Amino acid sequence: MSVWIQNGAQSAAIQKSLESWGAKNGTNVEVTVQASDSYLNALQLALKTGKGPDVFDASSAQVLASAGFLKPLDDVLSKEDKSAYARALQKPSPYIYNDATYAVPTTADTTRLAYNKDIFKRAGLDPEKPPATFADVVTDCKAIEASGQGIYCFGLPLKWVGWASWMLDPSITNTEADLTGKGIFNVSTQKYETDKAKPGIDLYRELISKGWAYPGASSLENDAMRAAFAKGEIAMFVSASWDVGVLNETNKTKANWAAAAVPVPTAGKPVRQAMNAGTPYGINAASKNAPGAAAVLNVLIGSTLNTQLGQTGLTFPLRADAAKAASESAKWPQYAQYAPSETDQAWFVAPTALLNVQGENFRDAMARLLLGTEDVDSGLNTIAAKYNAAFKDAVDSGQISAENFAKAK
Repeated sequence: MSVWIQNGAQSAAIQKSLESWGAKNGTNVEVTVQASDSYLNALQLALKTGKGPDVFDASSAQVLASAGFLKPLDDVLSKEDKSAYARALQKPSPYIYNDATYAVPTTADTTRLAYNKDIFKRAGLDPEKPPATFADVVTDCKAIEASGQGIYCFGLPLKWVGWASWMLDPSITNTEADLTGKGIFNVSTQKYETDKAKPGIDLYRELISKGWAYPGASSLENDAMRAAFAKGEIAMFVSASWDVGVLNETNKTKANWAAAAVPVPTAGKPVRQAMNAGTPYGINAASKNAPGAAAVLNVLIGSTLNTQLGQTGLTFPLRADAAKAASESAKWPQYAQYAPSETDQAWFVAPTALLNVQGENFRDAMARLLLGTEDVDSGLNTIAAKYNAAFKDAVDSGQISAENFAKAK
């Protein structure tokens, strides 16, 4: 039984666990750890030549399913499994293609506001009441500036390729359940509604113009920003669950920090906390041992392994039982604050990555808007028009099926 996984912080633990399970169950499980930067190409080549693994990380599930490389899992998954992963397997999902489930994601990348409680306290703010709205962010930044600590209020690394998806989109998509990131796509209307990002662009533009954002936002990378937060030089930033390990283990911060819900434009508006569901596993459609592959898949998505991985503090299990068990024994206090809760819901999949868009992408265009003086409304409408035209062209040409990006009725 062959299994391919991508190289990462947990790959050695996964390999050891699967091989140990195989030895106990009379199954020879061969786990191959592949380099992440060339994984998809290597996997597709192996699958095309009939040398693909029985079970593998299916991070590009829709691409692999459309090519016939993945086995549908609806008859493989137990009722318990379907319930455990229900929050991430609602259409449109990156793991559902033509109404069939082809992969099961096992980890959650949740989004939160990371903030320094001591900086808030010294500014006369309640360290247990971080900002809940954009107006609160502005109020708190004024207080932090007035406190004379020499601290920057907000971290905004616009040089980071993920800044829009992980630092802007959560605030906007948390307010409407049908909105997803990467351009603000509405899965019900099937339109890019990029104009809804205006409050976020306006907020970040104000933070930069008033000197509340850490200096050099246009050239600031995420690693440098997080290092500054870890040193106590930044009061807050919109973060993701992987920052728990980065701040505590990589940066070895001594800051008294915590995490809370991401601020939204209007009080009382949030309907969820958006998260990404990743590390998905699927079964080779050409596997000659489908029952054995199903058994291995069950180990990979099961509570035992995912609890074990979560207890390292470097992985956040998607399934609730594993997330709860991992939180109870986590080595860092912030871990439980990022663990997926009932309010965390996976982003729906957007067609953005499959579109042929010429020129400036949405991420760079929005960075330009918040760094400049261009009219925000006009700029956002231009971005939406470009992406909506590209989506229409892709559907009309048969390149993609609109149905795979529509909310289930």
